[in-house]
Amino acid sequence: MNAIEVSKRAIDAWNRHDADAVIAQYAEDATYYNPRFDHPLKGKAIADFLKSVLTAYPDLRFEVIRSVDTGGGLIASQLVLHGTHTGPFMDGAPPTGRTAAYPIASFAQVDGDKIRSEHVYFDRQGVAEQLGLKPKKT
Repeated sequence: MNAIEVSKRAIDAWNRHDADAVIAQYAEDATYYNPRFDHPLKGKAIADFLKSVLTAYPDLRFEVIRSVDTGGGLIASQLVLHGTHTGPFMDGAPPTGRTAAYPIASFAQVDGDKIRSEHVYFDRQGVAEQLGLKPKKT
């Protein structure tokens, strides 16, 4: 399996709302970076975060604009997250009931058939404005 297929498998699992399948795409010692956190997530913290996103956005869907293997298993992806905020965030922010659609850039380092690390970037202020929230670090 090549790195693009690993990335596609993870996105497909997100779009099926299968948290266990998403988590299974990450190596046991993987690291995950996201602008909501001032530190990288590892191990169980990645699983907890992924599950919290699916709780906050139970109708979540990632639209893939483009994914490319830049070499050495580094996958650069341009995505749009679509979802309605009907569940609480892991920081306790209550659901707003608002729908959001925001662009995301992801850089995933794939090793074999697992994601070793992923750096995700998005405009926190733009997301907060769409949802009627103030952005918080968790």
